[in-house]
Amino acid sequence: MTGSVIKQVESKSAGAEYDTNSAAIDGKSPNPQEGTGEAGPQVVVLEYSDLESGKDLTSEIKQAFGEGGIGLCAVAGVPNLDETRRNLLPLAQKLGQLPPDVLSQYERAETHYCYGWSRGREKFKGKADVSKGSWYNNPIWDDPADGDEAVISKFAACASKNIWPSELPELEPAFKALGKIMYTVAQPILKQCDNLVQSVYPEHRDDMFRKTFPESRLVAGRLLHYYPTTGESWCGWHNDNSVITGLVQAMWLNDETHEEVEGICSEAGLHVCSRSGKVEKVSVPKGCLLFQVGEAAQIMSGGVLRATPHYVRGHASPPGEMQISRETFAMFIEPNWDSLIGPPKGATIADIFRDEETQLIPPLSTRFHPDPETHMVEFGKLLGDSFVEYYKHNNS
Repeated sequence: MTGSVIKQVESKSAGAEYDTNSAAIDGKSPNPQEGTGEAGPQVVVLEYSDLESGKDLTSEIKQAFGEGGIGLCAVAGVPNLDETRRNLLPLAQKLGQLPPDVLSQYERAETHYCYGWSRGREKFKGKADVSKGSWYNNPIWDDPADGDEAVISKFAACASKNIWPSELPELEPAFKALGKIMYTVAQPILKQCDNLVQSVYPEHRDDMFRKTFPESRLVAGRLLHYYPTTGESWCGWHNDNSVITGLVQAMWLNDETHEEVEGICSEAGLHVCSRSGKVEKVSVPKGCLLFQVGEAAQIMSGGVLRATPHYVRGHASPPGEMQISRETFAMFIEPNWDSLIGPPKGATIADIFRDEETQLIPPLSTRFHPDPETHMVEFGKLLGDSFVEYYKHNNS
């Protein structure tokens, strides 16, 4: 838990860190138009009580995740969310401030650094990204492969056993608690998504929900600590591979006192490229969870649901001012590593690729290689092919 809250007064230096909503990322100014500095995109907000009751929300789901949407929605009224968030996020800072020789003990190269600690293992433009540190684990299953060493060997990045730091015993229960909330809230959202897809392709049924929840153990939680920096930093343009991704409102902490800081004027956070090509910052409404649909949902819905290119921009703390870190948590809920995914009956491969992005990210058509007869592909293969193409794209 954090201590008292500091109120940060907006300053000229803080407000001038970045050109608001600038589209010039990675040294590129592609199709997206620069933002105008206006308020960010309208986020569809669902009430958790409506999701729980099974109220028909297909219109709202279409507005959020369909062709005209920005690929995300917020959920309000989630029980115990604030306390659970406050229990976990300050631990990201505590992790990041542990000695490097301690943290290195928890790196797992054999999982491609997708379990345990990771810092500087992602490369961007040929340089190691040390602006953030991450702790990865599966919040729902400690041993998703049930000890099957053949599965773990083949799908090490997806099916390995969890690892927890002995120096921070409170991390495991806090990490799992927030993950469980996200996992629970995502389920009725995906049922609503299935209903929307079925209205277009009647033979679809509950395929996305079934392959994402009852038939899958692939859930990736990522606790992120963004270190204070005087320069610009970001996680480059990408689409999530998941069916659905959960996000919480980030927390800002004083790097020295560990107190929470409010009122930060910064362009740090999630930015999306809208269907019109405009790049805009998206803020998680206070007290809400945010959910994005990923490319697995786009594939399994035959393009009815659309993943949105996005990136995460870091915060710069100018020299001489308070050094501030940013803490957040994301959870990627996916089909099982060996699950076969493809479009529903009645949809074509062309429906999946319709109006695909080709500049900001490696096109999905270069990564999704289904069987020509069944139009299906193993999800683990899609992940592997995506890793390869993104690495080439970001380091060319």
